[in-house]
Amino acid sequence: MFVRAARAHPSSIAPRAGAPSPPRARRVAASRRGGARAVATRSSSDTADDAARVADGEPANWKYTYLYDGACPVCQTLKSALEGTGKGEGRVWYVDISDPAYDANAHQGVTFAEAMDTIHVLKRDGSEPLRGLPAIEALFSEVGLGWAVRLATMPAIGLAASVIYKLISSNRLKIGGAMGAGMMALGRVGMEIRGEKASCAEGDECRGIATLEVDKDSQGVEEDSGMFESVYSEGPRAILGAYASGGIVSAAIVNVRTGELESELITAPLEEGALLNIAKVGEALRSLTKELKWQGAVSVALPGVWHADEKMGGISVYAAMESLNPLDMRRDREETEELLRMSVGLDVTVVTGAEAHGYGHQDLWGEAARRIKIGTTLDSEDPDNAMSGLTGVVTAGHEAIHVALFKDGVLRTNADFREADLAISWIEPEWENAKPPSADCEDEEQWRAWATRIAVHLAKVENCRCARGGLERWVVSGSVAQNFDKWAHLIPKLSVVRAGRQAAPLVKGGSNSVEGVRGAAAGGSFRFRYMSDIRRVRAAIGKEIGRSPQLVTGIQLRELFTKFGGDINDDAIDLDAFVRMVGAMGVRLPEDEVRELVCDIDVQCESSVTFDQFETWYRSVIGTEVAQVLHTESAVDQVLEEEKGSGRAVVLQVGFTSCMPCKKFLPHFEQSARDNKENCRYVRIYGNENASTIHLARDRLAVKSTPSFFIFKDGVVTHMHSGSNPEKFDDAIAEQIGVLPRGTFAAKWNPPVPSEATLTSKETA
Repeated sequence: MFVRAARAHPSSIAPRAGAPSPPRARRVAASRRGGARAVATRSSSDTADDAARVADGEPANWKYTYLYDGACPVCQTLKSALEGTGKGEGRVWYVDISDPAYDANAHQGVTFAEAMDTIHVLKRDGSEPLRGLPAIEALFSEVGLGWAVRLATMPAIGLAASVIYKLISSNRLKIGGAMGAGMMALGRVGMEIRGEKASCAEGDECRGIATLEVDKDSQGVEEDSGMFESVYSEGPRAILGAYASGGIVSAAIVNVRTGELESELITAPLEEGALLNIAKVGEALRSLTKELKWQGAVSVALPGVWHADEKMGGISVYAAMESLNPLDMRRDREETEELLRMSVGLDVTVVTGAEAHGYGHQDLWGEAARRIKIGTTLDSEDPDNAMSGLTGVVTAGHEAIHVALFKDGVLRTNADFREADLAISWIEPEWENAKPPSADCEDEEQWRAWATRIAVHLAKVENCRCARGGLERWVVSGSVAQNFDKWAHLIPKLSVVRAGRQAAPLVKGGSNSVEGVRGAAAGGSFRFRYMSDIRRVRAAIGKEIGRSPQLVTGIQLRELFTKFGGDINDDAIDLDAFVRMVGAMGVRLPEDEVRELVCDIDVQCESSVTFDQFETWYRSVIGTEVAQVLHTESAVDQVLEEEKGSGRAVVLQVGFTSCMPCKKFLPHFEQSARDNKENCRYVRIYGNENASTIHLARDRLAVKSTPSFFIFKDGVVTHMHSGSNPEKFDDAIAEQIGVLPRGTFAAKWNPPVPSEATLTSKETA
């Protein structure tokens, strides 16, 4: 999707991996084929190539190339010490292996990992690279420190010098002169002789991303298309569906095109009460994904939405989604999803148990169910499977009852059940003796009490505004469906007596976890593709107005709204007009997503959209995070696409979940996002979170250490640096938004190596 712009660098300008080898690399290869010390014949084109490389920072007559780690403070200190001797200028070429542009093909095939393992020095004649102590001997002799190598072989001196070396490095002291350089050289040689490594642990960066690997047998790895699709999203082909109930989490990989399970159904136990603890649920999901070697999208069915702080009667509880207004439901669902994404390390969506059984009961799989009116795909000869019209789905146990409404197979996210007061009414003391009987119970009065409890609450739901159009059926699912035949026939009569009206007819749904798992996957599939398409709507609105979606003002939104309005009054448009507005901006949505979009906006079920509803919906899909965490490669591509032509740069931070410098830098990153929101959009990823982010960070961005920062303009990388230095970061932002002149950052943070003539003049002075 994005393009890396060419960047001048003092060490090298190298092609991306896989690009044809430059002339010097081909000469090296030829010389190695001809013998260890053979020298290839130079051509006129080679000479021209040398001139170009000299302009990029390569000395014309270098003898040795020192591959150093420019992101490591220890290595930087040693490099400064070597340069500080004033000798070797022009004969030693310092190449920074931490530069994302570093190409092993241009440096005798020495990879980043190999160069990190031990010191490497390359010889101009292309013969075998020097490694370890021989590399140090050649390099140090060239800069006038050969004596240090000889002296360091004396055990007592070498040990003492290595201790001093570590102290100097860890404290980042600026040293100079022959004595300081000699001490650094002594210590480095002493460490090499004893097999010690120069540590970067105390620095401002973390290592390890280059060595990350994705298990070759892992499933669900996102396939990057390399482009942002302007048409509707297809969504993932398979999803790991999970269903939390009864103290366990069940999971399987589900093909959401066919509904077939592509793995065995496995389970993870939850300790008592942990079902309401998102951290514990996240741990269970993480163990399940690892067992199935799953690296793709996850959809989990939970009984309700978790709240850490809510108190009822002095006891911490979770609030069922049906006890919240639709806007709170949306917000709490999204908050729960983000908590689980951070815990599991994969893209996660959440549905309720009742919703999962509703999706699973439809049994509508394949292209037809997703692209045309769902009502036309139903099998009229199988009424038990029908979800046409307004259908309620109910799951219940002694502790809670949960319901979901579907219209023609699409979830009614604007359903408001607060009038029914299900969370409290269901557990009132009068129902203490109306617990679900055991399967072998033959006492009809116990079954009647249970049926009465259900009947009253179904009738309460049907009296809610969102259901007053009339339910065509109730689908009874989950554990409450296991003994359906023993109590369901009592519902119609009891509902008239206790609730004043007859409930809609009852249909037996699925009672096992397989339906819950399949339904969770089906619901997740819809939510993933729907949210992806909503981001396209968001981007289209920004492009229509000509501004970043995040910076669109209320006045600009109203102008857009009025352009398509006026058919009801100045402040409202009908639903058809709203759908036309979306279509006019070039966004295609399938039938089920159009109806879901209407539900999202028409919260009051009034069959119209007011401007206030439209603006509230738009602000909710924009989000309020100042530095949003993204969890997939495609999500990053979508952000870059949204900001094309907006005039805003995209600032991307690549971190590690375990990177302490990243965590310490985060407050500064977020404050910078607040300070520069007019000019920049800030996002971040964890490069080791999942297969998708590993591919983005390691393979596309060539990140070597974290935190690394990339600045994009119109999808093109215009700046990159690593390290958690706040001043360095602020200078990069300032230059990219035009506060500082171009070249300021390079002059301050990547100064050129002083020439030999300059050093001589200083000594003379």
